Amino acid sequence: IIFFQLPTVFQLFGLVLVMEMTPMIHGSPTSSSLSAQLLRTREQCGAPLTTEQRLRLDKMQFEDVPSVQQFLHCFWSRLGLWQDNTGFQAELIVQRFGGAERINVEQAVPAINTCCARTKKFRKLYGATGWCYRCFICVLSTPVGGWYRRHMSDVINGNA
Repeated sequence: IIFFQLPTVFQLFGLVLVMEMTPMIHGSPTSSSLSAQLLRTREQCGAPLTTEQRLRLDKMQFEDVPSVQQFLHCFWSRLGLWQDNTGFQAELIVQRFGGAERINVEQAVPAINTCCARTKKFRKLYGATGWCYRCFICVLSTPVGGWYRRHMSDVINGNA
């Protein structure tokens, strides 16, 4: 399996996306390389956001406005963890974020997939960007969301 590692840029929202893609050796990235990738992707995708929006994202507050929706879509798409036709790639998310050693796979995969299914109707109403946002907000309301918030806070604060 070949994954793509994205270049570095942003260091505010817990995740970083990059346009340029370079092959990465199979398996999940190390914790430090994943953290760097998340920060880069965040920086790149967050460039159009205001300082206030970036600060809210650092606090894991995701307002329902186009710029934040675009940020989330950019972030997850660039990481290769969101597909506009199918939604979040639940198994790949679990694998890339440390697998069963860090995430309860039996809980995470169904939670993510359920949110994708529940919110898919928004794809026709709001496009892929709006669907990605609504699916992400749904995932945040599950135990996976608690894990994500803790992990991203650690990444943002340099503890991951």
